[in-house]
Amino acid sequence: MPETISLEKIKEAINKLEHPEIAATFSKLGMVGDVNTKEDGIEVEIRVPFPNIPIKDYLAGMINTAVKELSPATPVAFNFTVMSEDARGRFLSKARENWKGEI
Repeated sequence: MPETISLEKIKEAINKLEHPEIAATFSKLGMVGDVNTKEDGIEVEIRVPFPNIPIKDYLAGMINTAVKELSPATPVAFNFTVMSEDARGRFLSKARENWKGEI
């Protein structure tokens, strides 16, 4: 990575982020997968409940901002994957319990 920042610090910052529509962190929702160092930065796996969710770019932007606050010169790449059926069920249950708006 361009700057010396521990991968653990980056993971901590990402895991503290709260979903914009659900009062729960990405971590509690099971949305953060692998976070790995690459030759030119880091790669973050974001697990989404369905393909083509409309806020995908917004979620990536939130994570990118969190990383840039720790390490401004570190490039961040994203790998979006679709949750397993079990993980999606847990996500949807937590979403219903913690939804910020009206359903």
